[in-house]
Amino acid sequence: MTVKDIGIKKNRVLISFLLVLVTIAVGLTSIFMWWEYASQGYYKYLSENAIEVEATIVSYNYDYSTSDKNTRNWVTIYEYESERGTIYKGRAAVHTDESTAKAEVGEKIKIYVDPNSDWSDKHLPSFNYERALRDAIIWCIPVPIVLYLLIYRCIYRNVLNKKIKKKVYGSTYNNDRIIHTPQPNTVTQGEVTKVLKWIVCYVKVKYQDENGATREKWARSWFTHKEAKYLQQKKTINIVPYKNTYGILEEKSLAKR
Repeated sequence: MTVKDIGIKKNRVLISFLLVLVTIAVGLTSIFMWWEYASQGYYKYLSENAIEVEATIVSYNYDYSTSDKNTRNWVTIYEYESERGTIYKGRAAVHTDESTAKAEVGEKIKIYVDPNSDWSDKHLPSFNYERALRDAIIWCIPVPIVLYLLIYRCIYRNVLNKKIKKKVYGSTYNNDRIIHTPQPNTVTQGEVTKVLKWIVCYVKVKYQDENGATREKWARSWFTHKEAKYLQQKKTINIVPYKNTYGILEEKSLAKR
């Protein structure tokens, strides 16, 4: 017979790790979108000031940047020197066989260059302030949401749960399966009055706080559908009142298969 922790003793390492990854991904994407919006001015400048010139394909080399080790690509390199002595270089084309790349050496191609810098490309960049601003704003929307989930649902809840467990078991408590005895007058009982089910579940409990006042509040922890069903069916559950909140302290028995 094994037991599964429900509430403050439950290990949340996986969900905490996923929230950290999601926060980093959303934050970096939002930063990139605002950088892209800020770059529209430069793209506009290039589209209006770049000039078309004729460059020469001067060499080719093996493309080491491909992630597919079974694909062999060769890249041809163009070069153009302006009247001011600025040398422009870039990738002309990518080929899957070396003979084609080698045959293009010496050929002329049309490129665009910025007369005031060493920028060059085969195509003029496009710009769209409205679309870039819209995309940046859209990617800002999930930022406060994931920050809330990370700070409140992950960091704050973990810290609070540690404080509640310290109150129950003392400062020597650890999270392994060693049986710990609760300290006197720390654990009480509450009545599950309502369960709200969504992607995650919320549980509302009626209980007496540390001052003896009757309260009915939603538990701040998330629960799976199976956990919520178990708590709802048990009805009277073990909780730990702590300041203006509480922690659920339950275990569900699991029969070994």
